[in-house]
Amino acid sequence: MKEVQSLFDFFQHHLPLKSIAEEIKVFTLENYKDEMLRLRFQTAIIQAPEGLMKFDSEDEQPGSIAPDEVFPAEMPLFQAFPQIVRMRRVFIGTTNSVSHVATRSDLDKLPVRLGLFGLVSVLESVMREMVRISIDDWEESLSEERLEAARKLYQLKTARAEEIDLIQCLQLADLGSIFSKEQRFRRFGKSLSRKAYDDKIRRIGKLRDSLAHSQEILPFDWEEIADVTAFIRHMLKHPLPDSK
Repeated sequence: MKEVQSLFDFFQHHLPLKSIAEEIKVFTLENYKDEMLRLRFQTAIIQAPEGLMKFDSEDEQPGSIAPDEVFPAEMPLFQAFPQIVRMRRVFIGTTNSVSHVATRSDLDKLPVRLGLFGLVSVLESVMREMVRISIDDWEESLSEERLEAARKLYQLKTARAEEIDLIQCLQLADLGSIFSKEQRFRRFGKSLSRKAYDDKIRRIGKLRDSLAHSQEILPFDWEEIADVTAFIRHMLKHPLPDSK
């Protein structure tokens, strides 16, 4: 699992915010409203006598850039993700010298999609290993139909001389079902209910399928995606159990 942990570490810590940001355009006090309208910007950075200021479309007048709106370029993307969703945009640089902006629309760029798909893939690998290590009777948690689907995939892969076991042929929905039974989901949070867990796994699977098929529109709004991403990161922080 060292390789999987390295992937998680990359997506968690080494995919930078700057990978989705755009270089800012600086407007003047005289033309910023016209330029916002022309470019369809929701936010403008303005060069004023007292320094750089910002104006959001819902503001009455330009204001100063607050410290909590500015992040370093190398800040992990998924650490900044909730702030982008909540504030609609964040800046890169310092309060006196911002250079880039990342908005909600930037969350639909390739680095985010790759990162989301990567986190789900890492989660699947970790859950498979948890099943292998700690759940002897996992087959009892699946319907015969789901087991048969896994067995067919296993036969196809072994026919191609792939060195795998049946657990590696389980899909995310199968893994979700295994941990849904016998209150195994509680290892991801003592206060977690089965309904909440099942809903999160269902949404993770729906998001994964959408990303895998490169759908232009993802199935949830950004608030929901931020919630799903936070749950995945929470699940992946739990250490693997000792071998049975």
